[in-house]
Amino acid sequence: MLVELHGIADLSKIGAIERDASDQGNARSDRALSPILLEMERWLSATGMSASRFGRLAANDPRLVYDLRNGRDPSSRIVARLRAFMEAEASENL
Repeated sequence: MLVELHGIADLSKIGAIERDASDQGNARSDRALSPILLEMERWLSATGMSASRFGRLAANDPRLVYDLRNGRDPSSRIVARLRAFMEAEASENL
């Protein structure tokens, strides 16, 4: 099953999007995607869960994923909550 993420049909295209952004002077051009954002994008793709539902269930913030995609820097506490949520969901579905 192929799931589109924020207009991206394939995670292998994320690097190309980063390079395009750097050519256009985008705010994220000076750094790569954060590890937690990559983990979330892969998880969302694998589960088919919407970004707003993920944010609401994992951190009580439906805009969290959208904000991270736009450069928000999450605290270590939020990163720990997101990883714990993904791990708990994965263990429930085994």
